[in-house]
Amino acid sequence: MGQILVTGATGCLGAEITRQLLAAGQSVLAQGRDARIGQRLSAEGARFLTLDLTSPAALRPHLAGIDTIYHCAALSSAWGPAAAFQALNVEATARLLAAAREAGVSRFIFASSPSICSDGSHRLNLTESAPLPLRQFSHYSRTKAVSEAMVRQADMPGAMRCVALRPRAIYGHGDRALMPRLLQALQRGKVPLIDAGQALIDLTHVSDAARAMILAAQQAGPAGGQVFNISSGEPWRFVDLLDQICAHFGLSPKRIPIPYRLALTLGHALETCHRLFRPDQEPLLTRQAVIALGRSMTLNLTAAREQLGYRPQVGLREGIRDYTA
Repeated sequence: MGQILVTGATGCLGAEITRQLLAAGQSVLAQGRDARIGQRLSAEGARFLTLDLTSPAALRPHLAGIDTIYHCAALSSAWGPAAAFQALNVEATARLLAAAREAGVSRFIFASSPSICSDGSHRLNLTESAPLPLRQFSHYSRTKAVSEAMVRQADMPGAMRCVALRPRAIYGHGDRALMPRLLQALQRGKVPLIDAGQALIDLTHVSDAARAMILAAQQAGPAGGQVFNISSGEPWRFVDLLDQICAHFGLSPKRIPIPYRLALTLGHALETCHRLFRPDQEPLLTRQAVIALGRSMTLNLTAAREQLGYRPQVGLREGIRDYTA
């Protein structure tokens, strides 16, 4: 494999992909926004650069000699203006695809999200062919659905092979979203328990997600144009997940039971209020969060196992210890 570009390399997934590639002796160009993490990656052997992915002129000089792109850069916030999500998740992906095609890149591996499958119902053993909802509940999921479709349509046999992966709820070292949000809620001393916390949640340790992305590049020829579910293959009820985290960190918050429909109504009301009066501040509760915590979503991993050779290696207990360290 020739030189590699990892976008979003200062995020949780991008940084882990970069480190696994460096450990395998690969030459990696790492793009990201966090100079502090960029310095660490440079010290480990990567070439780090900050550049605007929305600018084709800035992109093209850096793609010469690049054989594989792992596109992890995205605006993954739970809240923000629609234009920002459109620019960073859709337009930047479209420009990167075009620039990569012109530069003769062979493999384009895209980090999508199973949140695009959320429709407000329980979705169990979900396959990649399951229909996507006509209506998305957040700007993030909407723009991820659009960009995933663009990547799959850009696949060209004999030229640039494109593969998308949907890793579910990434956590582990470098996580600045999932585990920190849960811990902040628990440390406030009160945590809402939607429908008694019975929803099943698939998690993915960041090392497994990164390994899956690398496997997708290795199998990009036969897997081109496809999308693959990725998770630990070990669904947990949300209440059991809370028990594990509380036991590990010595926390005992008060659990406040709340019916799903009431939580969804409250999330919608808070979103409306913040759009009108506090657009720059994220609501304490959003509809996407209610659906994620109050409705089961488990992923069928058959395609990833059979076509990519993916085998999850890190369970929740080990993953929590890794995050703590």
